[in-house]
Amino acid sequence: MLKNLQVINYGLIDEVALKFDRGFTAITGETGSGKSILLGAFGLLLGERADSKSIKYQDKKCIVEAVFDIENFSLKKFFEENDLDYEKQSTIRREIAPGGKSRAFINDTPVSLQVLKSLGEQLVDIHSQHENSILGDRSFQFGILDAYAQNDALLKEYRELFKHYKTLVQELHDLKENEARMKQDLDYYTFQLEELKKIGLENIDQIALEDEQSTLNNAGTIKTIISGIVDTLDGEQGGILPALSSCKSSLQKISAINKQLDDFLQRLESVSIELREISRDLDLYSDSVSIDPGRMEEINDLLGQLFHLQQKHRLANTAELIELRDSLEEKVGKYASVDEEIHRLEKEIEKTEQTLGLISEKLSSSREKASVKAAKDVAAFFEDLSLQHAELIFDLKPSKDFHHYGKDEIQILFRANKGGQLLPIKQVASGGEISRVMLALKASVSKLNQLPVLILDEIDQGVSGEVGKKIGSILKRMSGEMQLITITHLPQIAGQAQHHMKVFKETGEDTTTTKVSQLNQEKRIQEIAEMLSGKNVTKASLENAKELMQ
Repeated sequence: MLKNLQVINYGLIDEVALKFDRGFTAITGETGSGKSILLGAFGLLLGERADSKSIKYQDKKCIVEAVFDIENFSLKKFFEENDLDYEKQSTIRREIAPGGKSRAFINDTPVSLQVLKSLGEQLVDIHSQHENSILGDRSFQFGILDAYAQNDALLKEYRELFKHYKTLVQELHDLKENEARMKQDLDYYTFQLEELKKIGLENIDQIALEDEQSTLNNAGTIKTIISGIVDTLDGEQGGILPALSSCKSSLQKISAINKQLDDFLQRLESVSIELREISRDLDLYSDSVSIDPGRMEEINDLLGQLFHLQQKHRLANTAELIELRDSLEEKVGKYASVDEEIHRLEKEIEKTEQTLGLISEKLSSSREKASVKAAKDVAAFFEDLSLQHAELIFDLKPSKDFHHYGKDEIQILFRANKGGQLLPIKQVASGGEISRVMLALKASVSKLNQLPVLILDEIDQGVSGEVGKKIGSILKRMSGEMQLITITHLPQIAGQAQHHMKVFKETGEDTTTTKVSQLNQEKRIQEIAEMLSGKNVTKASLENAKELMQ
């Protein structure tokens, strides 16, 4: 149950600290006093969007904090799954900074808004005035029957599989949509791949080929120049090596006279040996250089193919061509198996549909049974709500396709009077009738959902007098099973509450402030009397207020 609520710097509120008790609490106040602001503060705790405009003083942050007693509710698993400290008295807090940045906390641990919302949905159910409009929504209608049928586990299993099913269907759709393009691409990629494979890229050293090409192109020049060099080194007429030999002979003659010349003699010998080896090697290399038109044509052709492929694909070298070839091989393999992939997806979709069908049948069966019980429970409230001749049924029919709720279509059909036609409730029910039907539905389902707190915002919309008194009686009965807080304009409802809070505004010189007062017995009588007769409270209205409270 909700134990405490603190609101700071929100809307017209400076600071409000409220204590809540078990049972039925009524919140009253004049139109425009700020009851909706209080409801908005509850909404922030349940993860609703924060708006910096709702901060009263823009230089301070807004804080909404609530303490819940959750000892009797199965929430330990939620705390474990979200790595939160479980406490029997748990605190939820929402902060909004002046810039609009929002933070959320559970037991002082920062959490995401989604986690806050997930916990809030298990603690509080807020029914606001605009929610009467959801009476015709299938999500609301399925929610009632699934609560009665206790379909939580079955729905979870179905939705996990349905999510997978939608993914498969989308994959198949995308694949078929792209099939023609992929097959065109396959032909193109296959042609490119064959062109790259044909040349045998792994066996090509482009740099070596280019060197060989250059050598073959200049074979005659190379031979002529090398021949000249060899002749210069070792020619009989004026060659370097014969000249060096003569120098060595001369040096030998005088080295015997001066031993210091031996070093020069050895250096001349070394030079002679090196030059002789160079001459020999150049001669051998010249012999290896041949004028080979056949090889020349072969290299030119191979390099021509390489250059063509590099220019075509805008690549710089053989290594990049090899990368392209490998990439094309992967694409060709993928695209070539498109028919096989389509067949696989179709088989998996068919298998998934069969399983979804079985689960959907279980959901449909459980809902059919639950619909009878739900309609009966709701009808049990009709006489107290002055709808004694009304009838409501849940009309279930199979749907063509699977959807979020299974394979059913649902409508709540209603007639307010005997002999009337059963039609979708939004078409035939008045505003007051919709409010009363909604109350009957909430009262019926509240026993099943086992939420700690139910907050009703003007569930009495469109009703008055005796009907309001009966609504108050129903709310009082409901509060025996849960903590119930209702915002109401009807004294007939407020009179039956066990606890009473009044929302009012105080206007100063520069500001207007919303405040909330927790009323004692005497002040309750005064408030209800004012609700009956206005500010000019009479003795009769005071007596009437006491009677309503009894």
